[in-house]
Amino acid sequence: MTTHYRADLPVWVFVGGLTCFPWLIVWADSVHVFRLVDWLVALGASGFGFAWLYSFRIVITPTEVRFRSLFRGQQSIRHDQIERVRLTWRFWNRTRGPLQLVIQPRIDGGHELSINAKVFPKAAIDAVLDLGARVAEADDGQLREGVVMRTFRRWKQRRKS
Repeated sequence: MTTHYRADLPVWVFVGGLTCFPWLIVWADSVHVFRLVDWLVALGASGFGFAWLYSFRIVITPTEVRFRSLFRGQQSIRHDQIERVRLTWRFWNRTRGPLQLVIQPRIDGGHELSINAKVFPKAAIDAVLDLGARVAEADDGQLREGVVMRTFRRWKQRRKS
């Protein structure tokens, strides 16, 4: 059975809100004068934001996992090539998001599949981690509930002791 996952609804709402800022500037400026450049910039910013989000996709088939994004294109890895699936928090990589779902291949020299996990719903992350546990090894790094819940839980444990 093939399962498809796309960006989560709260991410769409957040990016939609961010792309409204250029439209606020256009609206405020339109009282004085109509500028085509302002409209084109606002349209371009909104279009880019939504195209970026629309491009995110995880597809889990019976034989492989595929990930697609706007800047890295489509990448895939077969189930029999998976050695380990990890959910990790990486701040040092500026070109990718901080919450990464990393699928490491068995074969040395193969490329690891790094998925930007912050835009996907929890069900997508759980599905990839469960697949990793079925075919190889999986490590959620205690991040399945997110970084905030993990920090809050530690804070509560320190207060109790």
